[in-house]
Amino acid sequence: MTRLLLIIGIIIGAIYLLRWFLTTPAKTVADRIKQSAWLLLGFGLIFLAVTGRLNIIFALIGGLVPWLARHLPNVLRLLGLAKTIKNAQTNKQAPKNTATNMTIQDAYKVLGLQPNASREEIITTHKRLIQKVHPDKGGSSHLTHEINLAKETLLKSFD
Repeated sequence: MTRLLLIIGIIIGAIYLLRWFLTTPAKTVADRIKQSAWLLLGFGLIFLAVTGRLNIIFALIGGLVPWLARHLPNVLRLLGLAKTIKNAQTNKQAPKNTATNMTIQDAYKVLGLQPNASREEIITTHKRLIQKVHPDKGGSSHLTHEINLAKETLLKSFD
């Protein structure tokens, strides 16, 4: 008899939950599911702590460490973090050029222009080169600095 009442209660609860799920907006449902998941996780941890079985969690963490070490590059690639970390490392390793003096001849060489180039040619070439070597596109911050310095040097010579 108790089992029958329990089954009837579960069926009524499932019908109520399904009806609520179908009539509630998707955002609200997603929020409630997240809240319920956190609540269930909290109660589960409390239960494991009270019953003295919390070591199961530590065993799971210990088992996940080798898996995580093996698959971390794939996980980071999926999250889009691998490129960011790689760029940060190359930016740290790139030599910092603090020199602000560049000759006009060197500036023309850096931009690959002839000495009689116009102001518009300098600006157009600068934009094209920066788009290719910018650190956000996987390029070098050193090259970006050189190209910017060359443009500034040449534009100052026009003034």
